[in-house]
Amino acid sequence: MNEAKEYLTTGRLGAYYPEKATIKKSEDGTARAVYQDSDYTVDDVNYTRERSMIIKGKRFIISSVFPVESTATATDKMLELIDADMKKK
Repeated sequence: MNEAKEYLTTGRLGAYYPEKATIKKSEDGTARAVYQDSDYTVDDVNYTRERSMIIKGKRFIISSVFPVESTATATDKMLELIDADMKKK
């Protein structure tokens, strides 16, 4: 898809394509995926990723906030959730 058609379709240049992600390594050795259509901010407490999407003509702003010093990975949290759900059943 060319950039003009992409913009007309998504409302933003550089729509989400996982294969186009750039991996950035921070000073502390952690890595993160950087996408062309996302804005990033980092402070002492949080790492925030925001992206704007147009879905059926309506604009949505998606914000993801992650602690800079995490206590578990996303996979660990998901496994805990699955285990807790299975215990309920």
